[in-house]
Amino acid sequence: MDDGQGVDVRVLHVDDEPSLTDLVSIFLEREAGDVDLSVTTSNSGTDALERLRQERIDCIVSDYDMPGLDGLAFLRAVRSEHPDLPFILFTGKGSEDVARDAFQVGATDYMQKDTGTDQYTVLANRVINAVSQYRAKAASERYGTAIEVLDSGVYSLDSDARFSSVDGVFCDLTGYARSDILGKRFTDIVDDSADEITEAFETVAGSDGPDTERFEVALSPGPNYPYDDLLCEGHLAARPSEDNEVGVIGTLQDVTERRRSRDRIYYETRLKDAVLDTSTSLMGAEADELGTKIEWTLQTVGEVADLDRCSVYLYDDETNVAARMHDWQDGSHTDHPDRISLEDARWLVERLHRFENACLHSVSDLPPEASNTKQLLTTAETGGFVVVPMVSKWSLVGFAVFDVVDDGRSWTDTEVDLLRSVGNNITHTLARQRRERELRRQNDRLEEFASVVSHDLRNPLNVAKGFVELAIDEENVVHLDRALDGITRMDTLLNDVLTLARQGRKLGETDSVSLERVVNRAWKAVDTGDDAVLVIEDDLGRTPADEGRLQQAFENLFRNAVEHGSTGSQARPDDAVEPCSTSNQPSTGDAVEHGSTDEASASSSVTTVRVGPTPTGFYVADDGPGIPSNEREVVFEHGHTTSESGTGFGLSIVESIVEAHGWDVSATAPEPDLGGARFEFDFGTVRSEVEPRFSFSDD
Repeated sequence: MDDGQGVDVRVLHVDDEPSLTDLVSIFLEREAGDVDLSVTTSNSGTDALERLRQERIDCIVSDYDMPGLDGLAFLRAVRSEHPDLPFILFTGKGSEDVARDAFQVGATDYMQKDTGTDQYTVLANRVINAVSQYRAKAASERYGTAIEVLDSGVYSLDSDARFSSVDGVFCDLTGYARSDILGKRFTDIVDDSADEITEAFETVAGSDGPDTERFEVALSPGPNYPYDDLLCEGHLAARPSEDNEVGVIGTLQDVTERRRSRDRIYYETRLKDAVLDTSTSLMGAEADELGTKIEWTLQTVGEVADLDRCSVYLYDDETNVAARMHDWQDGSHTDHPDRISLEDARWLVERLHRFENACLHSVSDLPPEASNTKQLLTTAETGGFVVVPMVSKWSLVGFAVFDVVDDGRSWTDTEVDLLRSVGNNITHTLARQRRERELRRQNDRLEEFASVVSHDLRNPLNVAKGFVELAIDEENVVHLDRALDGITRMDTLLNDVLTLARQGRKLGETDSVSLERVVNRAWKAVDTGDDAVLVIEDDLGRTPADEGRLQQAFENLFRNAVEHGSTGSQARPDDAVEPCSTSNQPSTGDAVEHGSTDEASASSSVTTVRVGPTPTGFYVADDGPGIPSNEREVVFEHGHTTSESGTGFGLSIVESIVEAHGWDVSATAPEPDLGGARFEFDFGTVRSEVEPRFSFSDD
């Protein structure tokens, strides 16, 4: 393809960044292979138009976002003077709309800038292919049979549009042997758009038609073609002959990969836009619409990515179970499991804990050691899948699953990165919601503390101040005893307020603790005298907890039961016996094993406190005066008390400790045989309202 100047292909690269044009020039000339390619540069569309008028240019590579004359305006100007000159839009500010507009104006190709140097190899190939097709078309227009081409097959058709000759490149390209293709009509090997081929042939063969016609067609490849689909671009030109018989010569080039690349660019651009739109929506989501926005995000991404299902799982590291919190599916496919025991998905979990993505074209590709994971995914009818970890504060808090039910789905690196971004966006949104919730709780706690300081502390302060003034005025130290009572009251209130603030903080490390041991320690730490007994039922079990803070909760409950029971214990039946405590007495008989109080002696002055298991936690009950049903919702509020000496913070502290563990506590109906107060603690395992265990600091 030498034009006499020693250069095969001359490229004009237009970009407003000089450093980039220099870099692209070096790589294009180096990556052109056997083709002698030379690059000249220009930093504006106006200057490039002048160069185009003065120099021979075989292909233009242009940026889009340039001052003055942008890429599309420059393309329009080029097309007004050079309708067919190869023009490749090479831009870093691309989008689906820009690509569509570029092809509508007449761009030969579109390529989005990326990181790394591999892109320049692709760009060099596209430049050479574009120049090859341009020269093939021009040559066929000028010389008929004399076609200059790089990678195009050449063929000729007779007056009946049958192949009269084909070259070796054509046979290699289509997968047909020459003997099998000669004599066939062109339309015999066309998979679709046969009418377009017929119309192009008739136009070229007609005496009144133009010299050449361009077409793009999907062919049915021959037996020697290694793939399933073959998309070709070709040109037809009239071929003059001595006997005036109609003849047509043509070129054919495989553009399947180029179309795939173009389609992939369109798809990845749409997916990027979807991820950006959903992230913007998640950032502005209010607390009451967060679930809806997350599921809208899954739907939007799932539809653009042509997925069958998307699910978000949140992980509880204490139970080693992940719960499906949000999901979307297209059609009537099987739902992902509600709960996943991570012991059943060890292969997957190992990657998630390393913060790695898990991506497979088919479940059958799983290695032998992943048999449990394979069984889990097969049961869920999963084909190809991508699972991305949800990470906050360097801790795994969950994962997002994107899958299709059929095998063979391929996942590009860009696609997986974008799906990882979706998981990150959801994680950040949940973290933001958690921070806002914690901030609201802290603000509420501050307001409550302010109320204590302004009200509860003011009364004893005024009492102490008044009696001190009386002692001074009357010179009578007797009044100081009353002042000391007020100071003691203030000291008690301050200790409770500080305890509440400290116990409400988030937990650090937890250990698996024996509830029975914690209960016994708490009972011994409370001054119960001889007026109370403890009964511990069997099977309390163990639970992950901060042992010291859990003991504080039990102490407050026991102290509350003893203080209220000592002033108003219910009378017991005459035949009742004294309850026994497993912490103080040996187990004897079925009565103790089942937590029965039938062997305890009756006494109206003895308070019985019982601790026992529930299906999802444990309870603490007593036989004191109990809590009226209309007050069970308010007993945990700061300052709520029915005792003249109480501060009203005991149960508030209990609730704060429970919330710090992620549990629930409630005042419930009394035990039938006790009739007093009953508090139920619910571990909840992984409930529908579970929150991820973000490692937020209170500092």
